[in-house]
Amino acid sequence: MASLRDIRRRIKGVKNIRQVTRAMNMIAAARLRRAQSKALSARPYAERLSEILQDVVTSSGGAARHPLMADRPVKNVALVLITADRGLCGPFNAGILREAQRFLNEQTVPVEIITVGRKGRDHFQRLGYKISQHFPQPSRDVHLEEVGNISKRIIADYGAAKYDKVYLGYAKFVSVLRSEPTVIQLLPLNRPETAKQGPKTAYQFEPDVEELLDILLPQYIEVLAYRALVESLASEQAARMVAMKAATDSASDMITSLTREYNGARQGSITTALLEVVAGADALAKKE
Repeated sequence: MASLRDIRRRIKGVKNIRQVTRAMNMIAAARLRRAQSKALSARPYAERLSEILQDVVTSSGGAARHPLMADRPVKNVALVLITADRGLCGPFNAGILREAQRFLNEQTVPVEIITVGRKGRDHFQRLGYKISQHFPQPSRDVHLEEVGNISKRIIADYGAAKYDKVYLGYAKFVSVLRSEPTVIQLLPLNRPETAKQGPKTAYQFEPDVEELLDILLPQYIEVLAYRALVESLASEQAARMVAMKAATDSASDMITSLTREYNGARQGSITTALLEVVAGADALAKKE
């Protein structure tokens, strides 16, 4: 049985851990509010830009051509994988890594991995996969220049025919308690089905369609990368907040259990001491 000193030491240690996890829970909650706001505000912009692109391509009657929309025989594939730099965020990293592994297992051509965040890089390096390029996880504010570095590298490699298809893997933010590990095709951009049917409404463009696509398509790739980054960040902070709340509750339960054990052991020691005093007094009385 543990001594009273050992139990006191364990209670003190668990209280220190609870203090840390409670602080991490509060920090994650504050960061989640900002990240969630960014993730939700990025969706309408990305959806509206997608609609504009569809209108442009559809109005050209399917005649629009752009390197980022060109289909070619698939010989090499790239997966842009967004994970966290740190752990202590519940199943967040494990979920996206499992989804990425499922995607890799389905491929029949060589796949190179472009990682954003240290956890994805370290995991697949251990498994022997080729990490083509690594980007550090963006800051909590996700500056546009950080997103631009990623999107420009992807566009340049695809334009140089280094990859024939590019996929994007990230955790889609659904709610505080739920995120969905997702892998979507980033390049080539899918041509809208309505483009084959011709335009429903006559549009006049200034400048022409090709020049518009030169402007809109790289911007759209950057917006998709930005949206994936902010949704992944929101999912990470939500998972960390939930995990730290669970850890804090577990620490409180452990402290309660240890306190009961300590009180029982202390009561037992007091009872033993009293019995020894009574036995000693009886012995002295018999000698007299």
